[in-house]
Amino acid sequence: MYEIRIKIHDEADLYEPFDPDGSLLSEDVVSYFSRRFQERAVGEAASLRIISDVPVNEERVRANIRSYAMGALEQNAREQRKYSLKQLYLVLIGLAFIALWLVLKRTTEGIGSEVLSIIGSFAVWEAANIWIVEKPALRLSKHRLKGLADMEVLFSIDAAQDGEQG
Repeated sequence: MYEIRIKIHDEADLYEPFDPDGSLLSEDVVSYFSRRFQERAVGEAASLRIISDVPVNEERVRANIRSYAMGALEQNAREQRKYSLKQLYLVLIGLAFIALWLVLKRTTEGIGSEVLSIIGSFAVWEAANIWIVEKPALRLSKHRLKGLADMEVLFSIDAAQDGEQG
């Protein structure tokens, strides 16, 4: 199992300092464990070990980490829906412009009809870009976020600190 270790001095180190509820995870903390999570081998289970100088409210921390992951999963689902609609609109617009170009190409000459071809081709190209680049990236992100949501969160008290206090 791949273990991600985070060292904090106090539970407050995990949270955004300006969050009035004190439950929004710090962007630095999220960035760190997300980046480390991506370093593990594909499919390898991961755990997050939080090493603190003092005891922390373990259930609260677990709940906030899971809440972060679930919120990010919801955002990912919204992005996927947005890209699907955008892709559909681009294909329809592209095909409409290409069809109009084909009709006008037979009846008129000039650059005007060629512009319709370019606009239609560009729209179809952008739809293909969403299909080839954007959607796979969102699916990969969704997989990573599911792993973060299911990640085991462990806690330890820093032994070096205990020895200094005793």
